[in-house]
Amino acid sequence: MSFSIPSFIEAISFSSIVINHAASTAPKELTTIHEGTPEFKEAVRSMAEECLLFRYHDIYYNIPVKDGQLVFYVTRGSHIGVVAGWENALNCDFGINKPEYHEVESVVVGEQLVRKAIEEGKVEMVDPWVSCN
Repeated sequence: MSFSIPSFIEAISFSSIVINHAASTAPKELTTIHEGTPEFKEAVRSMAEECLLFRYHDIYYNIPVKDGQLVFYVTRGSHIGVVAGWENALNCDFGINKPEYHEVESVVVGEQLVRKAIEEGKVEMVDPWVSCN
């Protein structure tokens, strides 16, 4: 008889994060943010699941790694950027008062709209509220 012991991840430690400053359709402009720098904590906080992290006008935003699902762009939520799939959009908006997100036809269109919202100062990353009831 064989069995396996389940394992759980207690913590994840990053020592650096690579950020792209160019649009996802342009040649990459990569920089590395190292643990212990002032930008590191904000970059980690900005990262959404199944996404790559980008930075534009000092605002972090996400672009999905996978495509082929419904695509949404989020300008007010726990994470900012483009996400693939309703579940990921919900994760960005759950517990947020007046979230701002919209379905779009593609990741490229979503990124253009996120960048425009950043230029216009219309993005806000908000911590979700927690109910104690």
